[in-house]
Amino acid sequence: MRHRKVKGRLSRRTSYRKALLRSLAGDLFTYQRIETTMAKAKALRSFAEPLITLAKKNPGSVSARRQAMSKLNDKRAVKELFDKIAPLYKDIQGGYTRIIGFGNRTGDGARMAVMELTKRTMTDDELLGLSKKEAKAKPRKMKKEAGEASGKEEKKQQDHAHAAPEVDDQTREERVVEEVKKEKAKKEQKKITKKGFFRRFQRKSMG
Repeated sequence: MRHRKVKGRLSRRTSYRKALLRSLAGDLFTYQRIETTMAKAKALRSFAEPLITLAKKNPGSVSARRQAMSKLNDKRAVKELFDKIAPLYKDIQGGYTRIIGFGNRTGDGARMAVMELTKRTMTDDELLGLSKKEAKAKPRKMKKEAGEASGKEEKKQQDHAHAAPEVDDQTREERVVEEVKKEKAKKEQKKITKKGFFRRFQRKSMG
């Protein structure tokens, strides 16, 4: 009988729950650190740690690999489990994972947690997807950006040097007055020209 066995149901049917735990365990063994809800992390612990024990006790057993494969259904995760993770816990009895809570999710308020292996073979840079080449190229990129910024500053200074010299207020007012006088003269000239143009078409009797 399964009386009072309500722990770790996650509000899912059996098949959905197994598929979820299989996926989470595969990600945990592949990336060695995952972010999920606290309820899923606690349910995953009882699913993943027995697999680590199986791999640790039977490192070269084909049967053990097949058992793990039937649980995970992921060749890459099984390979990582048996080749990299299990040897780290050779002399450790239990306590393979760690759960760290870090607040609530903004959407539904679910409590979030980070679940990771207590011993890892991946660094934080590798976990974030940064290879060694990218980690080395990062400072160079920063230097390049600094050089581009200095080049822009130099160009700005050169443009400022080639710009027209500043004019005092008195000279500026004089120029404005001259421009206004020129505009008035142009308007007067236009009026005179227009008057003479219409005068051509007047009758001599009307003149």
